[in-house]
Amino acid sequence: MTQLKSHVKAAAIYARISQDRRKVEEGGGLGVQRQEELCRQLAGAKGWPVAEVYVDNDRSAYSRKRRPAYERMLADLEAGVRDAVICVDQDRLTRHLMELEDFIAFADRHSIPLANVSGDVDLSTSDGRFRARIMGAVARQESEKKSERIRRERDQRAKAGKPHPLARSFGFELGHVAHRADEASLIRAAAADILAGRSLRSVVEEWNEAGVKSSRGKSWNVNRLRDVLRRADIAGLRQHRGEIVGDGAWEPILDRRTWDGLQAVFAARTRPGRPPRRLLTGLLRCGRCDGLMTSHTDHGTPFYACRRVVGQPGRDGHCGRVSIKGDPLDEVVVDAVLHALASPALAAALASRDREAGDDHAEAAAELHADERALEQLASDHYVDRLISRREFLTARDALERRIAAARRRLSVTPRTTAVEGLPSTVEELRRWWDATTDTARRRAVLAAVLERVVITPRRDGVPRRFDAGRAQLVWRA
Repeated sequence: MTQLKSHVKAAAIYARISQDRRKVEEGGGLGVQRQEELCRQLAGAKGWPVAEVYVDNDRSAYSRKRRPAYERMLADLEAGVRDAVICVDQDRLTRHLMELEDFIAFADRHSIPLANVSGDVDLSTSDGRFRARIMGAVARQESEKKSERIRRERDQRAKAGKPHPLARSFGFELGHVAHRADEASLIRAAAADILAGRSLRSVVEEWNEAGVKSSRGKSWNVNRLRDVLRRADIAGLRQHRGEIVGDGAWEPILDRRTWDGLQAVFAARTRPGRPPRRLLTGLLRCGRCDGLMTSHTDHGTPFYACRRVVGQPGRDGHCGRVSIKGDPLDEVVVDAVLHALASPALAAALASRDREAGDDHAEAAAELHADERALEQLASDHYVDRLISRREFLTARDALERRIAAARRRLSVTPRTTAVEGLPSTVEELRRWWDATTDTARRRAVLAAVLERVVITPRRDGVPRRFDAGRAQLVWRA
């Protein structure tokens, strides 16, 4: 066994604390500062000069996440620029037995002494290594017991509908009971806009321009905003380990129908492919083969076409023989839609259709809530009260989960008239609103609210190759 160095010239202090979520100005970091003070006292008593303090603040040795300062310390020890290690206790250095064995081998290979404030461990002797392993096993058990206790407490809080006790969520005050009024208003406005067809990116740009910050003081991006609007807590629901476990003990910011509608929008927008840039993409159908027409550009001139893929004739039944200029077609369709939106008859027809959808939504919501409560009671009957067998529990659970999934699908259908609610009532005002709206997603949602499709008929033989508005046949939803 290698003998430890008799004279230390450049000791390394290692300090770590697993969880320090407070900011420095609020007192965060005091845990590692106290460790450094104790280690320096021990270094002074031993006559070891301290060359550097290596700090991993808010890092867990138990989780096996990377510890940059620890890794850098090992590299310096191996390079010979540090020749001893001081820590408050062995569990500050590591709580994993495999990692401890690696450190023991490393210390033996490089003759590195380890000094602990709680009592030195001589890694050069079998008794010292045995003691280190026992201490490591005890530290491991303590970590596991702590994790189990925290998990049980979190499970109990979730079951009781209580919020997470530490983090502040956007829209809520710390403690998750009271709303933060300005943020809650922003969430409601964003939800209404997105259901009406507005893009997430345009909302993000508006919030950033207004200086709105996240609950952690960061600027917004699309993913961050989507995460906020996907959170179940804004609908008054308690989510735990990725699943909704019941109602939360706080007032919701959004009603359940609005929140379910948002989730449906997000699910639709995460399909493969980028969002359409042209106004009528997805609405146009070929009058010859009924295939979807897509947007293209020829020498800077946009057009829509039923286009076959070269080398794949007949793919998806596309004939590839119908096309039409893009800009004039956009103008014709938009003009027709704006005139239709000013028609009381269309508004009445759309409202009647959505009343029926609203009735179905209310019925689905009632069924969903009843089945969610039944599922909670079923779990209690099996796991807590032992009233039913596991086989009975699994059979009933599967049936309830199928019904819950079906109800959620019904709830996810958001009335299309959401996109046209609150719009002006005259053609002139509608035109001014349209020209002021630069968000293509918002415009497309308005068109989709009233149009089922636009069929482009083939160009008639003998007719000059110029734009013919009569080739566009609009099919209305009501």
